[in-house]
Amino acid sequence: MPSLPPHSRGFAWPRVPSSRRVRRALLVPVLLLAGAGCSLALDTESAQCTADSDCERFGTYPLCQEGVCVASGLGPQGCFRGAASSEEQFLNQCTRADCVPFDNCARLGLCDSSGALPDLVPRPP
Repeated sequence: MPSLPPHSRGFAWPRVPSSRRVRRALLVPVLLLAGAGCSLALDTESAQCTADSDCERFGTYPLCQEGVCVASGLGPQGCFRGAASSEEQFLNQCTRADCVPFDNCARLGLCDSSGALPDLVPRPP
């Protein structure tokens, strides 16, 4: 008697899932974990700050304006912020000024190539 194929004898071979189905089945949990990870890593609050002290982690004295930390332009690092009550605090207050180097010799033409300074101007009588 000829042998019949397995499906005609009432027997079904177990179906092996295709690699495409396996990838789809694994993709769903991976996407769910990625979405949860992003929400844990990102700050989803609408306000970044409520006071200037919340912005200190950014350095250079930022200010809190309308819930967002913005650069104040104050410097240099380590300067005194606030109302000065001593001479040291007054001398070290923060400022928005920039320090720009100025080369007197080149700009004013007062120095020669030997590096000697010009003669002093005589005092008026």
